[in-house]
Amino acid sequence: MSVSRLVNEVKHTWIPAVLNSYSIIFFLNNRFLATVLLVVTFFNFYAGLSGLLAIIISVALAKTMHLDSDTVKKGIYSFNALLTGLGMGTFFDPGIVYFSLLIIVTIFCLLISVSLGAWLYKYYLPHLSIPFVISFWFLLLPASHFENLGLTQRNIYWLNEMYAMGGSNLIAIFQSIDSLPINKMVDIYLRSLSSVFFQSNLVSGILIAIALLVSSRIFFSLSVVGFLSAYLFAQFTGSDSASLTYYNIGANYMMVAFAIGGFFVIPSGRSYLWTVFLVPLTSLILLFFYKLLGYIQLPVFSLPFSFVVILFIYFLQQRAKAGGLVLSPYQHYSPEVNLYTYRNNSLRFSRFTYKTMGLPFWGEWTVYQGYDGRYTHLGEWSKALDFLIKDSNGMTFRGNGYQCQDYYCFNKPVIAVADGIVETITDNIEDNEIGKINMQNNWGNTVVINHYHGVYSQVSHLKIGSIKVKKGDFVKAGDILALCGNSGRSPEPHLHFQIQHQPYTGSKTIFYPFSYFYSRSVKAQSLRQFTVPHEEEIVCNITSDPMLVKAFDIMPDSSLKFKYQNSSGIQITEQWNSYTDAYNNKYLHCVNTGDVAYYVCDGSMFYFTTYYGSKKSLLHSFFLSAYKVFLSTEGNVEITDTIPLNYSNRNQFIPWINDILSPFRSFVSLNFTQSLHTVTAKHEKDLVVLKSETVLSYPRKKRKMTQSLITIKNGTIYEFKFQSGKTNIHALCIN
Repeated sequence: MSVSRLVNEVKHTWIPAVLNSYSIIFFLNNRFLATVLLVVTFFNFYAGLSGLLAIIISVALAKTMHLDSDTVKKGIYSFNALLTGLGMGTFFDPGIVYFSLLIIVTIFCLLISVSLGAWLYKYYLPHLSIPFVISFWFLLLPASHFENLGLTQRNIYWLNEMYAMGGSNLIAIFQSIDSLPINKMVDIYLRSLSSVFFQSNLVSGILIAIALLVSSRIFFSLSVVGFLSAYLFAQFTGSDSASLTYYNIGANYMMVAFAIGGFFVIPSGRSYLWTVFLVPLTSLILLFFYKLLGYIQLPVFSLPFSFVVILFIYFLQQRAKAGGLVLSPYQHYSPEVNLYTYRNNSLRFSRFTYKTMGLPFWGEWTVYQGYDGRYTHLGEWSKALDFLIKDSNGMTFRGNGYQCQDYYCFNKPVIAVADGIVETITDNIEDNEIGKINMQNNWGNTVVINHYHGVYSQVSHLKIGSIKVKKGDFVKAGDILALCGNSGRSPEPHLHFQIQHQPYTGSKTIFYPFSYFYSRSVKAQSLRQFTVPHEEEIVCNITSDPMLVKAFDIMPDSSLKFKYQNSSGIQITEQWNSYTDAYNNKYLHCVNTGDVAYYVCDGSMFYFTTYYGSKKSLLHSFFLSAYKVFLSTEGNVEITDTIPLNYSNRNQFIPWINDILSPFRSFVSLNFTQSLHTVTAKHEKDLVVLKSETVLSYPRKKRKMTQSLITIKNGTIYEFKFQSGKTNIHALCIN
C-alpha cells in the first residue's frame, strides 16, 4: 500500500470509525465530544487502553470481512466493543491472559453486533448495547475459572493511576475538583454521566457535561430530564438505595431519555413527556432484572435501557398515524439536525408527493368555479376547476354574446398539464347554443391523460372535432390536446379540469395542486407554488428561461470546476461531479473535500434538498447561494424559503437557547430570498445575474448572514460571489 493511500485510509476510515465509536454511545456523530470522551476514558489508563484496542480490533476485523464501510465509519460495529473493553479494564488486572481474553471477547462482541443488528434491522429496530451486555456476561460467569485473570482494585485506588500519569500536580487538581462543595443532586448528575464509562468522579462528569452541552443542547436538556425523572421517582417510591446508583442513572435512565426524547423520535413536547414516563418504567424493569439476574450473579448493566427503547420503538411502529410523536425518518446523529431538517422538509417537500403540473392553457384565464363550487363542484366531484377568459371589464364575451365564437375562451388551445399517455377520448358531442346544456352527455368532449402511478387529468367541454390526439398517444407537458368548446353541461364556453385516480370520464375527483403559476391582481403579479387557485383568481402559466434551465439542469456524469482564492490568498481549484444515488436522486460530490449536496431541477425551479459536509467548503457556499432558484426572468419575482438552522454558521448564544427550546417552539429562523439582479441584452438574454441572501431572524431582530451573486452566461454558471462576515469568495467556473 502506498503512503498516500495509507494516509487516505487513516483519514477517511480509521479516524472517523474510532472517534464515532465514542460519540455514538451518546447517539451523536461529533468529533469534539468523541475527543473528550476518548481522553476521559484514559483517566483509568488500562480501561481506556482496553477500550481503544477493542475498537481497533473491531474495525480491523470489520474491514477484513468487508462489512459495510459506512456502518464501520459510523462506529455502529465497534461502540459495543468499546464498552466491553472499558468494562474489562475496570474490573480485571492487565496481563497476557487479560489481553488474550480481550481479543476473544471483542471478536465475540462484533459477531453479536453484526448478527443481532442484521436480525433486528428487519424490523427497523436497533441493537443498542445488547451485544456489550451479552459478551460481558459470557466473560463474567466463567471468569472465576481463569486462575490467571485477577480482579483489579485499581478502581478503588484510582488516584494512583492519576499519579502515574501526571504526578502530584494532577492529583491535586483532581482532588480539589472532586471535593468541591456542590449541590448533592448536581454531584449525582455529574458522577452519573461519568459512570457511563465505568468511572465515578467529578472531573470526568464535568468534562462530559460540557462536551455534551457544546455538541447538543437538546441532549443536554434530556440528560437533566432523565436524571430528575429517575431521582424523583426513586424518592417517591423509596427505591433509591437499589435503583439510584451512578451507573443506573447514566447508562439506563439518561440513555432512555436520549433515545426516546431526541434520537429515534423527533424531539418534541410529547417526546419529552414520554421520556418522563419511560424513565420510571425503566426503573421498574431494572429492579426486576436486578432480582432475576441476581440469582445467577450477573449484573444488569444497560439491559433495561435496551429493553425499554426497543419495546417502545416497536410499539410506535404499529400506529396508523404518527401524530405528534414522529419516528426520525432519517438519522443525522444529532437531535438538532433531526428536528430542524424534519420541520423544514415537512413544509418544503410535502410537494414531493405530487407530480409537477402546469395549468391546462396558455395566457391569462379566470377561475369561474373552484373547489367545492356552488354550482356543480359538489360531493365526490367537488375538487374540480372551471376556467374562462375575461376582459378588462370583467366580461367573458365580445358583442352580444349570442354565439360561441363571441366568447374569448372559445377555440383557445387546451394543453397537457404534464407528460403522460392519452387514456380516454370523447369527440362527437355538439357544442351547445349559449344558455343551453346537454344533460345526457354531462362532460361533453373530453380527454383523459394517464400521468402514471394512479394520477389522471381530465379536460372537458371541448369543441367538437378539435381533439388533436388519439388514445395511446404519448404527450408532453404543454402539447396541444384540443380547443376549448361548449359541449356537455356547459351553458357558455369554458374549460373544466380535474385530477382523478381512475381512467374513466367523470371519475371521482381528488385534491391536486398546480406546481407553479402566476396569480395576477390589480396591484401586482405573484408566483404561487403547489397550490390550487381560488374562484375569481386570474392565473397563467410561468415561462421558464431556457438559459437558466440549461445552466441549472445539471445532468448526472457531468461536472463543475471552480477556481477561487481562499482566505489565505491561496488559489484553489475545486471540482464537483454530479451523480445519482440508488433512489435516482441527483447530487453534487466535491472531489476535493468529499462534501455532498443533493438537488432537484424540475424545469421551473432548482433547489437543494440536503447537504453533508463542512460548512467551510465552497460547495456549502454555493448551497447557500443557490438554495432555491426560480428559472424564469419574467417579472423579477422574489423567491423565499427557509433553511434548516443546522446549515448556518452560527456561533452565537441565542441560537443555542433556541436549540434547547426548539422541541417546544423555535423562535429563530434562517430565511432565504432569491431574485434577479441583472438581465442584459433582453432579447438575447445572454447574461443573467441572480442575487440571494440569508437572514437569521430573531424576535424583533434580523441579522444578514450571507449575500451572493450568481452569474449565468450563455447557458452556463459563469461565476458566483459569496460574502459572509469577513469571508469573501469569488469563484470562477473553468469547465
